[in-house]
Amino acid sequence: MFGQQPGEFYRLRAQSSAPDADLHHVIPPSSQLDGDDRRIGDEEPVSTFATTTAVPSPEGSSASELDGTWGERDVGGPVSHRMAMDDYETMRRELSHLSQTQSRTSAKGGPTGLFRSQTSQSRKSRKSQTSKSQQRRPSSDSTQAQDLEAGDAEAVAEKEEEFELGDFIKEGHFERRTDEGQSAKKVGVVFKHLTVKGTGSTTSFAKTLPDAILGTFGPDLYRIVSGFVPALQRYNAGATRTLINDFTGVVRDGEMMLVLGRPGSGCTSFLKALSNKRGEYAAVTGDVTYGGISAAEQHKHYRGEVNYNPEDDQHFPSLNVWQTLKFSLMNKTKKRHHAEIGIIIDALLRMFGISHTKKTLVGNEYVRGISGGERKRVSIAETLATKSTVVCWDNSTRGLDASTALDYANSLRIMTDVSDRTTLVTLYQAGEGIYALMDKVLVIDEGRMMYQGPANEAKQYFVDLGFHCPDRQTTADFLTSVTDPTQRALREGYELSAPKTAAEFERIFKDSEAYKKVLADVAEYEGYLRKTEHGDAQEFKQSVREQKSKTVSKKSSFTVSFWRQILACTAREFWLVWGDKPTLYTKFFIIVANGLIVGSLFYNQADTTDGAFTRGGTLFFSIVFLGWLQLTELMKAVSGRVVIARHKDYAFYRPSAVSLARVLADFPLILVQVIIFGTIMYFMTNLDVDVSKFFIYELFVYSTTICITALYRFFAALSPTIDDAVRFSGTALNLLIVYTGYVIAKPQLLGEKIWFGWLYYINPISYSFEGVLTSEFAGRVMECAPSQLVPQGPGIQPEYQGCAVSGAQVGSKSVTGEQYLGTTYEYTRANLWRNFGVIIAFTVLYILITIIGVELFQFVGGGGGAITFKKGAKQNITSGPKVADAEKGGESGDSSVSSGRLNTEDQDPSVPQTATSDEIFTWTDVEYSVPYEGSQLKLLHQVHGYAKPGIMIALMGASGAGKTTLLNTLSQRQTVGVVSGDMLVDGRPLGMEFQRITGFVEQQDIHDGTATIREAIEFSAVLRQERHIPKADKMAYVEEIIQLLELGELQDALISSLGVEQRKRVTIGVELAAKPSLLFLDEPTSGLDSQSAYSIVRFLRKLAHAGHGLICTIHQPSSLLIQQFDMILALNPGGKTFYFGPVGDNGAAVNSYFSQRGVVCPPQKNIAEFILETAIKGGKRSDGKRLDWNKEWRDSQENKDLLIEINRIKADRSKLPPKEATQYEYASPVWQQTIHLTYRMFTQHWRDPSYYYGKLFVAVITGIFNGFTFYSLGNTVADLQNRMFTSFLICLIPPTVVNAVVPKFYQNLSLWLAREYPSRIYSWFAFCTASVVTEIPISILSAVVYWLLWYYPTGLPTDSSTAGYAFLMTTLFFLFQASWGQWICAFAPSFTVISNVLPFFFVMFSLFNGVVRPYSQLSVFWKYWMYYVNPSTYWIGGVMAATLPSVRVECAPQEAAHFDPPPGQTCVQYAGDFVAQAARGYLTNPDGTGDCGYCPYRTGVEYMATLNVVPSDKWKYLAIFLAFCISNWALVYFFIYTVRVKGWSFGLGYVFGGLGRGVKEVKTGVKKMVRRKEDGIMSDGGK
Repeated sequence: MFGQQPGEFYRLRAQSSAPDADLHHVIPPSSQLDGDDRRIGDEEPVSTFATTTAVPSPEGSSASELDGTWGERDVGGPVSHRMAMDDYETMRRELSHLSQTQSRTSAKGGPTGLFRSQTSQSRKSRKSQTSKSQQRRPSSDSTQAQDLEAGDAEAVAEKEEEFELGDFIKEGHFERRTDEGQSAKKVGVVFKHLTVKGTGSTTSFAKTLPDAILGTFGPDLYRIVSGFVPALQRYNAGATRTLINDFTGVVRDGEMMLVLGRPGSGCTSFLKALSNKRGEYAAVTGDVTYGGISAAEQHKHYRGEVNYNPEDDQHFPSLNVWQTLKFSLMNKTKKRHHAEIGIIIDALLRMFGISHTKKTLVGNEYVRGISGGERKRVSIAETLATKSTVVCWDNSTRGLDASTALDYANSLRIMTDVSDRTTLVTLYQAGEGIYALMDKVLVIDEGRMMYQGPANEAKQYFVDLGFHCPDRQTTADFLTSVTDPTQRALREGYELSAPKTAAEFERIFKDSEAYKKVLADVAEYEGYLRKTEHGDAQEFKQSVREQKSKTVSKKSSFTVSFWRQILACTAREFWLVWGDKPTLYTKFFIIVANGLIVGSLFYNQADTTDGAFTRGGTLFFSIVFLGWLQLTELMKAVSGRVVIARHKDYAFYRPSAVSLARVLADFPLILVQVIIFGTIMYFMTNLDVDVSKFFIYELFVYSTTICITALYRFFAALSPTIDDAVRFSGTALNLLIVYTGYVIAKPQLLGEKIWFGWLYYINPISYSFEGVLTSEFAGRVMECAPSQLVPQGPGIQPEYQGCAVSGAQVGSKSVTGEQYLGTTYEYTRANLWRNFGVIIAFTVLYILITIIGVELFQFVGGGGGAITFKKGAKQNITSGPKVADAEKGGESGDSSVSSGRLNTEDQDPSVPQTATSDEIFTWTDVEYSVPYEGSQLKLLHQVHGYAKPGIMIALMGASGAGKTTLLNTLSQRQTVGVVSGDMLVDGRPLGMEFQRITGFVEQQDIHDGTATIREAIEFSAVLRQERHIPKADKMAYVEEIIQLLELGELQDALISSLGVEQRKRVTIGVELAAKPSLLFLDEPTSGLDSQSAYSIVRFLRKLAHAGHGLICTIHQPSSLLIQQFDMILALNPGGKTFYFGPVGDNGAAVNSYFSQRGVVCPPQKNIAEFILETAIKGGKRSDGKRLDWNKEWRDSQENKDLLIEINRIKADRSKLPPKEATQYEYASPVWQQTIHLTYRMFTQHWRDPSYYYGKLFVAVITGIFNGFTFYSLGNTVADLQNRMFTSFLICLIPPTVVNAVVPKFYQNLSLWLAREYPSRIYSWFAFCTASVVTEIPISILSAVVYWLLWYYPTGLPTDSSTAGYAFLMTTLFFLFQASWGQWICAFAPSFTVISNVLPFFFVMFSLFNGVVRPYSQLSVFWKYWMYYVNPSTYWIGGVMAATLPSVRVECAPQEAAHFDPPPGQTCVQYAGDFVAQAARGYLTNPDGTGDCGYCPYRTGVEYMATLNVVPSDKWKYLAIFLAFCISNWALVYFFIYTVRVKGWSFGLGYVFGGLGRGVKEVKTGVKKMVRRKEDGIMSDGGK
């Protein structure tokens, strides 16, 4: 199958085949003459020199059809046009066979079946089917036909005689064809006077913490509310900017248009406007029609037929390739034709050469999966599966090398030709091979049309205007360079007449013959439409209608019914769950572990009244825990929005189908969780072993978990970001817990003093709690526990005792469950099924709101486009830079935003001497190995080289060759594996300062996004330049760097708002600020357009002139770029050198080396591409033996000369005297590092206020609800408990706050580990100190806010001593939770581990402190260690020790234990000795002779004694809790140093490795058993 053969197979096949003369269009086999090229009309041939190989073929073939593979060479084969067409024909035959089978079963072979036998007429139609793409309407672009081999043609034609596919395709299975053999779904796009306007300005100021706080009750609140209620929106007649200005043109079906322009020119806006994505623009005027169908009609009825594909490949990472494509086809295929989905998937995989990835995860930057190039092809295949007619591709080659990009363009060409699509594409760094595939080109600058017309006429148009195209510059680069004032070159004599501005270009073009041709093309196409009475549009509409299921409305954009959309999405949900097995296993591990832990906490509860209250705790935790664990659904709901929005545009499904599918998927998944957790909890805690009660318990836990999950998704549907969703969901869950009726019983919750008691009625958990509680206590008779019998002691008669339990009758020694619940909670079992119904009702309500929310609100934005400046910026922002393209301005590197491109002309002599050293770096025999499956995998093999000041070295190689590995090894940045070889500076071993004095420019441009350009460069200069240099000199040097980078106007802009090229310049500037002698750069041009890439490389040339040595990895640069380098170090896979030497003029030195070995670079060939193609495809000697380029280099004279030169350098330079100055690992002292880093982190939190704001939000909301829920507490026993619970509720804050601390700390930690620690900018001590210090102010502020809102409203003692103590403890608590999250993050190696660990901490912290389960009732296992090592024990105990002693208890009537004294005795006479002996409680009516009441507590001290708290321990508890805070901070330092710096694993690596091996062994054993069983069955069957 295509894509599953080794690379050698493809090379042999390519060398033995006829070359592909043209990749535009294909003549079907049956219409070709044997071996002859057939030209249609007067078409001119298109040059394909860029796609030919330089490697000679012994069979005499002049060219190879191989264009390389995507990312991984020799894996899966290339995208070959001829082979793809063959695969397409194979698929058609398979579908024919399937259709024939189906038609026989459905129509019994009669003439009215789905298919008919092929007639001569239908064969004639078939012959012209594929060739229709050549037979364009008048004035379409001329192209050249292409031959297939005659033998192949005959074979295909013969097999085509088998059956006619036309009617089958007409049903819409893959594409529909008319009887004339043309595509039925083909519409050209006409745009007339298209103008697009964007809102807002191009600049803005950073929003700070005060802005966020004030905005809560002002603009932000208004914006949120008006978003939900459009009627409240004011008409905003603010400034708008023109993004696209008066465009007119046409792209016919079967044509490809290349849209060119610099980032920010308007390319994205044009594509979005043409694809009908207009929501983010202020206005779109003009007409856009699709074969005569208006844009409004298209959007309403045919949305999925015109698609926009963004440059990022967004897929669900835990789906594999097959699942991704199958899901697409499930939503675009009628039910009766599902059988051929598998055939179509296989054909698509073969067509794009990715069959080998069928079962591989798609992956993303966090999830390991297929390569970037393969993911790009999955996007193409998915779009082809949508069966859409018009497709716009936005910069889809970003990050791909030139060969991979050419494969991608070939794939688009195949897609356009096979299905008669209308394709528009914008590409950066498009090579000549890509350009040759295009029919038309559109050049845009500042939103104005500079040229539109045939691609083969564009270059001459601009040459005629007076512009010069340098030799070896590609046509696309030339066209783009014309739009750049700093890059375009004028021909002699045209200096005055040539246009300079975009407006002048537009005016000249609209006066030109080229524009008249465009208008004529539009008029001719419209005339064709009128002449045919919009026949294409009618065929298109008919075809779309026939594609739909019968149950789908004709006006609907969707193909399948809503129910089938839900089923498809449900299947995908299960695939997603199963694809992310680590998360699935982790979740079930947490459920089992916490079930056992909490089950042991309530283990074997007594059946007496001692177990009454704790049973409530057991049941409360049962219904809440799984719902709390479902918080992970928030991330799924928010992170998948981008994919869901794209699928909505593709008309796969309604977003509400996903919401309902998730509910359906929940049913079995949550059921399994509930069965596991519920069974453990139920039987460990000694709940009533009754089958009906058990199933009622499971039913309520199940329905409540589904309900809470629906609630989370409801918040996710209405929240713009994940931070908002977590904040609202966490707060809502806390409120649900408080107002359940467990923490505060229902009677008191609904009393007059409670301000928010009404929340009880809208809380689904409260109904669930009543349901499980009344079920458990139904029919239960609890004997009074001996400790609760009153009175007790000598002379007490049993018949005159009472039970100190709520609900007990006078003189009764037992209490029924109904009495206990009726008195304590006012619950009744009669409401059991009503409660269940209410839970279902709430669930349905949440699901309905979620459905409405996802349908109405779409939070997937198209990008900001505004440069953000810090407040108080010096620059004149208002008259600053212009950004034409709203989506690109702040994302993809709009160079027009800067003060101009880098001055790359040689006339600028003012290059500062940024290098301060003439040291030479050499390396010999460098090898690098990493552990791999129990052995060592060698990634580098004996690499030699040197780097001299002023020399630029290009490090090149195919994907996987080891370029970045070598760069990291040379720069001493490897953290795992074994490095060997000699790396010397001036012949001496590297010193501790090497990493500091060398610069490393990362490919990812990692920065603190809240810093300005100047701040980032100053930070690097101050901390990395030698400590003896005065600060004034460092600042002056920073000014020079900013001017050199030409970032003066943007120096106060926040880095997060910059484009790609600007961020790249900042990255280089940050490294230059250290005055490095040697600069390493990893892919500095990746993701840039050709002009930005040229600017960067020319700037690097400047640095080389200034005395720097540069080693730079680069993906297949253009001819112009490679000429900027002095030397090339080329690697083959495995890290093996096959060339290290000079480039030479036009690559003469490189060509000389390879030509000596029989391989010559053609004159017009890019020397960089030549090197890589030569290494990949090899070559042959004159004797026919294959060339081993690695061996050729090892044995070459050039390699020997290199080693001689390295030895000479070492010998000469080692004679120089060494530096006398003392060398430091860090340039600046620790105190200076700490001060600057702390300032930067404070600035980060100030300018990115969501973190601090989130902490304040939680403190305010929790404080308000805590304070006013327990407002003005009284002195009853219930109030006494509430005084304990109001303190305990602070334990609900850490889950929300810690979950905010962890990602923020992890973000800063990642920045430090990735860039700033390897560069030795600041030490681990400075990082820890800054991280800890920046948490202190916001923690104190949050504590003050929480304390004020909580303490005084509750009526706790207001004397200064008690209130001050509570404030001090509250402050310590907020400091504790911040440092708690930090040390967990410092220790855990990944987010996955953190998410596993946090639930354990939260459960232990909240439950093992003597509140939920009193100390006296804790099991021995937990009692003597967990209780005492739990920080919350001391916080709650300390606050109670301070606030409860002064309380005088006054029992409410129902709270006292009632008993009758013997006749003739008063209450005090009968029970007075008991009260005195117990030293606790009092008699409510001591002189009474009947119905005596005993209140169990007289003061708060007596109540505290039952909780193991003594008032005198108050200060001891504070000291212990302070020790916990200090230990948290100490653990941050300890774990950062040991885990992150020293790499300790504390043996956990061995533990988890052993567990992993154990699981693997178990799986292997199970598979073997299953295999043996299957073999046995087969052998039995054979007998």
